[in-house]
Amino acid sequence: MDQSPFGIIVPGRFPITDFTPVNQTTCVCEIPEPSSIPELTFYMQPTALSMIPEGFGAVLYYTKNGTDWELLGSLFSEKPSGTFRTGWTTNEDMIGVPGVQVGVNIEALDTIVNLDIVSGGVEDRHAFAHKIAGDLFQYMASFAAPNGSSTEAMLVPTNVFDKW
Repeated sequence: MDQSPFGIIVPGRFPITDFTPVNQTTCVCEIPEPSSIPELTFYMQPTALSMIPEGFGAVLYYTKNGTDWELLGSLFSEKPSGTFRTGWTTNEDMIGVPGVQVGVNIEALDTIVNLDIVSGGVEDRHAFAHKIAGDLFQYMASFAAPNGSSTEAMLVPTNVFDKW
């Protein structure tokens, strides 16, 4: 890989495009202060489509110690960018870690599908929001009282969100 076909955007920071090739299918970069990064956006440069063979995609991994790699997300020609939750801000093991190494590996789409990460990103947020809304509804329903009519109504205190 002569010029990196990938980039990473961490909110509030400059884009990262200085990936170092490790071999023909892998490149890495460093991201400092990971404990302050709840999510990042991983994207393909327009040149990536000509550099990544048909039937392959890019898988994003990270490591804090150089040996144990963990999965973050994936891209392919039909999905050239994605925003992924890192979990670093809530991971106690990340406290005090000066930086993480992020690696991009070109892998077959069959492998990516088996990793079950093809639909990650926005879909994860939708499911998370749905669970929060369901939790709020259950909490508000606990205030329901019979109103004497055939229609069901929920009467909740005005400070219900403060108590939730």
